Amino acid sequence: MKFFRKIRQKFLTENKLSKYLIYAIGEIVLVVIGILIALAINNYNEKKKNIVQEQVILKQLKTDYEANLLQLENKIEMRRKLISESLNVLEITAKNIPISKDSLSTIFATFFMDPTFDPIENDLTSLGNIQLIRSDSLKQLLSHWTSDFNAYSESEQIQHDHYISEIIPFMKEVGIMRNANHVFWKAQELRMGFMDQGKNDKILTIGKSTKEIDVHSILNDSRLEGLVTFIFTFSQVCNLEGQTLKEKMQRVIDIIDSEIE
Repeated sequence: MKFFRKIRQKFLTENKLSKYLIYAIGEIVLVVIGILIALAINNYNEKKKNIVQEQVILKQLKTDYEANLLQLENKIEMRRKLISESLNVLEITAKNIPISKDSLSTIFATFFMDPTFDPIENDLTSLGNIQLIRSDSLKQLLSHWTSDFNAYSESEQIQHDHYISEIIPFMKEVGIMRNANHVFWKAQELRMGFMDQGKNDKILTIGKSTKEIDVHSILNDSRLEGLVTFIFTFSQVCNLEGQTLKEKMQRVIDIIDSEIE
């Protein structure tokens, strides 16, 4: 700066105005170039920083979505069992097929399953971090996640409410609640919706009821057909919506895999 000041003073003292103006313009150009270079470096560093942050976000999203996908597949499998046993009951009642109290208890033990999807939530949108993601298709899928999940969750909630208000009271009333409960806690595959997926073998059971179970009366109860029809219908509705949700989640994972460097 001291050097440039001396040059300016020399031009002014020598009354060389034209040379001074040319020099002044040149100095301004140099300053502008310097500012542009500084901005370019800053933008490069900021972009590099954003890419690093994006990669961290993508890796966390992949972990979360893979866990969510695994849980959703688990719920879909549970509902397949509910659909199968619902159809089984409808066939038994329609054709008057003989069935033992133990077999009927096993069927009702399946109806104890209450699959509800509880995914890991991400707060990318609320925190503004979604803007760090460069893939437009991925940002769109992530932005729609909440609405997609809510649409699925509504059907799931209807089935859960029916389980609480209709299925459990029915089992209590017809006297098969304890036997079904006993089978449920003994069967690992029926506890697959738990966090340990039913692998804990240190499970207590209350044993079977000593009271007689009237299988014929239960099968001929006018409410049974309606109950299992509801279980079949909403299990299928939830699985159809769940399959759509599953495909979108897999799409998210695939895009993330292609974006991770």
